[in-house]
Amino acid sequence: MIGHEPRQQDRTDPAAPSAEPAVPHEPAGFPSPPEDREHNGQPRSGPVSFSHSGKHGIQAYNLHLNGDQAIPILIAESDAAYKASQDGRFVPPRNTGQWEAASELLEEHGVVVLCAASGTGRRTAAVRLLRKATNPPPAIFDLDPEWSKPSVRPLPEEEATGYVLDLSDLPEQPDDRLGTDLVGYGEDLRKKNSFLVILATPADWYGHWAEPTLPFTVRLESPDARALVTAELRAHHRGDRVAWLEGNQFGDIWKANPSARASWRLADRLIRASGPEQIQAIVNEFGDWHADIETLLSKDRARGSDTQLLSTRVMVWAGALLHGGQRRSVVKAADDLLARLGFERDPANVLTDATTSSRLDAANITCDGDRAFHDKNMKGLPAAILRHLWDEFPTQRELLRTWAIGFAADRTIPEEDARRVTTALLDLAVRRHDRAVLDGLASDLQGPRRVLAVEALTDAAGDAEFGRYVRDRLRQWMDAKNPSDSKVDLVIEICAGTWGINQPALALTRLGKAAGHKDFGSATVVHAFQQLAVRRPEQVRKAVDQWLSDAETGQADEAVRRQTLRAFLALVSSDEGTDLVLNDVPTPEARLRLVRAWQQLLSTDAAVKAVGRQLTRWQERFQDDPERQEPVLDLLADIFTPPSRRSGLDGLMVTEESAIDPFWREVLERAAYRYRASEEASTS
Repeated sequence: MIGHEPRQQDRTDPAAPSAEPAVPHEPAGFPSPPEDREHNGQPRSGPVSFSHSGKHGIQAYNLHLNGDQAIPILIAESDAAYKASQDGRFVPPRNTGQWEAASELLEEHGVVVLCAASGTGRRTAAVRLLRKATNPPPAIFDLDPEWSKPSVRPLPEEEATGYVLDLSDLPEQPDDRLGTDLVGYGEDLRKKNSFLVILATPADWYGHWAEPTLPFTVRLESPDARALVTAELRAHHRGDRVAWLEGNQFGDIWKANPSARASWRLADRLIRASGPEQIQAIVNEFGDWHADIETLLSKDRARGSDTQLLSTRVMVWAGALLHGGQRRSVVKAADDLLARLGFERDPANVLTDATTSSRLDAANITCDGDRAFHDKNMKGLPAAILRHLWDEFPTQRELLRTWAIGFAADRTIPEEDARRVTTALLDLAVRRHDRAVLDGLASDLQGPRRVLAVEALTDAAGDAEFGRYVRDRLRQWMDAKNPSDSKVDLVIEICAGTWGINQPALALTRLGKAAGHKDFGSATVVHAFQQLAVRRPEQVRKAVDQWLSDAETGQADEAVRRQTLRAFLALVSSDEGTDLVLNDVPTPEARLRLVRAWQQLLSTDAAVKAVGRQLTRWQERFQDDPERQEPVLDLLADIFTPPSRRSGLDGLMVTEESAIDPFWREVLERAAYRYRASEEASTS
């Protein structure tokens, strides 16, 4: 018999899962893999968007599966708002008095609220304020909150740090104490030479709860449009094009003095223009082709019937939804919408109606081979047509959403054309803040078409403006008691993809919640954790360790404990995840958490089969590994020390030849020795 000197455990430990001691043994240690080791051609680690190293080390945060938290995401020098806030490029808001007051109020209170409509350049202004708050400038972070209601409790208070918190579009009114608590939070920040800038909208930031913040609330306007476009041209080394802005074509634009977002869009088009001959087209595009679209939609009003007018309009909209798609797809989309409007097209209607070529021609749609296009020279026209449709007919949006999403879900439509639809809908949803479009994509694109929803929501989750809502929706879906299987699988795929790699802290909380809705050992959950363990190992390790710690200390309810166990088993069900976990074994606290997690799994009936499969994989992988066999045996002995946990060994001990497997016999002998030693120590 092989024996080891056990370490005695405090039998009164309230976190112990049972009266029997876990008896974790002093670790033998696992060799750490080289830092430059690659998996599937990808490095084990890389730059992470939500942390920074510098004078004060790495920004701290916690990754809980429940409770309120605010995850800091670094605003790097490559960030668009950071670039736009630089000296020589930044253009202040038009109401300069309020802007100057904002800096003084931030210095005095430690927090300032920039109250303005979305698209007015609030975030750029916030970054500018924080960069000028101290010398040298502080590290600046966006705060991405995970909460049921806004609260200061989870907000960080690091030394010499600037924070931006977007509280626009609040789903419900905050608690009455929020304003008062923000005052106190600002005072605490000032003591640490740190600052917070809150972004809010006038539609949200009012009422009794907001009154304490009025002394440091500033109403901002957009910067002067012409000055902003000029600054952007010069920043992109296009100073020679500033003279273009003197042209008569821009007169109406400067009179309207559009928002910062619109001005940046205009500057971008002028920067990318090939020459002055494109100015008029750019101005028309900037106006969203409104006059041209009105003409296009009304061209048959005088000479044709209402039915003909509707038929032409429907073809215009179908062509915009499927710009560049197959001709027959455009026609089918138009016919589908007519059918939804009550105009059934039976064979007689089709054969007596205008020909397909005539219908396309009436909508100013041309064909290149079998592809149908709106005017290619009118850049941005298809998207502008859809925005016009949403703006001019708001009472019909539900019908239009159902039509467009239903068409993308139709498996008889080529996937390439269905992807054109989802791409167009995503752009529309972001530009018009139509949340129902995103919900529809998640609910209705199933089976083979789910990949289109994954692509669309992945892009939307990373969107600078709309992403917060999308991320909230992903979390809310998983917080539901019984979400549909399709939504659970959708969230898992999104978290395992590029968004999860780029924003692992946010993705891991949603993935952990999703794991709670899947069976133990689910292949999709295992794959998701494997992907993140390969690309973001440190973040995965920290998250799972935090979840296990919460489960031990009683901070988790039953749902969170279920999520934690399923997530842990999924992580250790891949080689990459196993390595990540085993590298923590030399740390006594982490080792104890791992032992207890395995013991909880062994006592969970629904997990027995999946646990058995994974333990067999460990045996196959480590039994002949000269470096890791000993520490794995050592860990498994700790796991099986309590006799009540050894029932899981029954199916592992006996081989197919009815012999006793030497690997598991060794585990059992060590476990039995430790249990006896522990019992003797406790009675002596």
